[in-house]
Amino acid sequence: MKNIEVVFDRLSVDWTPEEDEAFNEVEKQSNLGKQILQEIKPQREWVGLTDEEVNQLYTQIQEQVDKHWTDGGTSMMFPTTLYKAFEAKLKDKNT
Repeated sequence: MKNIEVVFDRLSVDWTPEEDEAFNEVEKQSNLGKQILQEIKPQREWVGLTDEEVNQLYTQIQEQVDKHWTDGGTSMMFPTTLYKAFEAKLKDKNT
């Protein structure tokens, strides 16, 4: 293993900064390079919804559903609409 380390040390010393940068760009595009970058890339911490945001979304959706029923709607849309609102809010906070 030590021989490999010596070779890598020698290679990195002999390369110009431009060559090193070019190699790094190629490495980023390779499957192995992408895998390594993914593993060392810090993961963002998941951001959930606060109680206030949950209550606010629930109230907004309840108003939409009430309007739907008042306007003569017949479909049971509350669960799906609420789910989609939560999903959109979480996606917005975590991207």
